[in-house]
Amino acid sequence: MSTTRTRVPYHEAARQLLRDSVLDGARELLTTKPWSEITMAEVAATAGMSRQTLYKEFRSRQGLAAGYLLRLVDQFLDSVEAEVSAHPGDARGAIASAFGVFFAEGTQDPMVLNIAGPRPQHDLLSLVTTEGQPILERATERLTEIFVGSWANVSHHDAAIFSACIVRLGISHMTLTLGDPSRAAADLGELFGPFLDRAISVEARP
Repeated sequence: MSTTRTRVPYHEAARQLLRDSVLDGARELLTTKPWSEITMAEVAATAGMSRQTLYKEFRSRQGLAAGYLLRLVDQFLDSVEAEVSAHPGDARGAIASAFGVFFAEGTQDPMVLNIAGPRPQHDLLSLVTTEGQPILERATERLTEIFVGSWANVSHHDAAIFSACIVRLGISHMTLTLGDPSRAAADLGELFGPFLDRAISVEARP
């Protein structure tokens, strides 16, 4: 039996490869020095491209940082989706496990450490606060899709309410390093579990 593969246009695949090479290079540099000491020339050299190509794709250091954080959000939410799938029928367990992974991975990422570490980079902090709308929207939309399409099968309305609230709490915790990450994940499960239980029961009614 043959399977149909979705063909990605060459220019889209090439652009994604370029972006991943740049962002991987930035992450490599962040493991050795703070964001404030990293130049676009260094990132370009690490990624094996010209500064002109780098600026054409990301426009500025702030644009590069924003691109890094958006990819990080997508990677985190891949993990969240896997944890939700692994806890069928257990809304509280799904939330606690999903955000346990989210916090554990996030607190180890070098860009996050530049935001929430002992020497926070204020230009980065703005990307998740005053200039954080793109990240909030991406995370909220993706999390909404995860819960609408999962075993929970909640309505789009309820999933959007849940996602908007929990994304803001998750980002606040990660950037402010409040307390123990595992405790925070369990608390989120207790806090939002009843809401999801109600939403699931409503959708299950004949």
